[in-house]
Amino acid sequence: MLNSSYLYRYRRAVRMGRKLPPLNSLKAFEASARSLSFTVAAEELCVTQAAVSHQIKSLEAYLGTKLFTRLHRRLSLTEEGQELHTILQPAFDEIAQAIINIRQNFGRQMLKVRLAPSFAAKWLSPRLKQFRDMYPDIDLNLSHSSKPVDFRNEDVDVALTYGGGEWEDVECFPLIYLDFFPVCSPSLLIKRKMIKQPLDLAAFPLLHDANYKGWEDWLNQEGAVSVNAHRGTIIDDTNVLIQAALDGQGVALGSSPFVADHIQSGRLVRLFDHELVSSNAYHFVCPPANLKQPAVRAFHQWLLTHVA
Repeated sequence: MLNSSYLYRYRRAVRMGRKLPPLNSLKAFEASARSLSFTVAAEELCVTQAAVSHQIKSLEAYLGTKLFTRLHRRLSLTEEGQELHTILQPAFDEIAQAIINIRQNFGRQMLKVRLAPSFAAKWLSPRLKQFRDMYPDIDLNLSHSSKPVDFRNEDVDVALTYGGGEWEDVECFPLIYLDFFPVCSPSLLIKRKMIKQPLDLAAFPLLHDANYKGWEDWLNQEGAVSVNAHRGTIIDDTNVLIQAALDGQGVALGSSPFVADHIQSGRLVRLFDHELVSSNAYHFVCPPANLKQPAVRAFHQWLLTHVA
């Protein structure tokens, strides 16, 4: 346990307004405990490693106990250090969130959104003007990645993420379930022959999207199990996949949010009415505390009106 019952002293100090350890020493400890590295903590706090080490020694002197065990090239928390970190980390998180909430209640608000490039280009981007017109005081900072967001270590408020919605420590709200169906360029049909049934796909190169449901699922659903579902080209970017289909490189499994405009313009042909509905969806994802932010709530409600 912490020397002289630090928890008791800390809580009593808060109640009575007595002097606490310097904030800088607590910040240095929290950053060091989270990363188990004085070097990483120094980079995060924009100070030198020596400054962090000095702050830690000052805090240890104040508490009368060691907070870290210094091993060869690494740190580990003592029992007292672990106990203090368990208290400080959520406290700092709550303070940071309260400051964000207060700042966002006045003046302009910045909303940082992470989303997949294909979803940004084909679905969100054409609709963003409506959001800006409705919420002129909210500025958007959009970053693009298909990987799940680490909200604790990344500066992101909200993510629009594709998956099953089973992520931990976040709130998930499904927005769009994708439907998949074969599409290709009209030029591909002219070069080869018309496709009348799924079995005819055996004569065509297949384009595979590494991010979504595959050809094997669609062909099995249609009873075309004799068609080799694994041949062709695998592409890990949906925008590149769609462009490959537009260029006549093969038949792709398209989804309405990404190919509807190309089908309407005649640049792509939908080959069959049957579609494969994915159990996964694009989700609105954020830490529970972020739902208190006015900009986050506004963005969520706006999205819901456009996917209904």
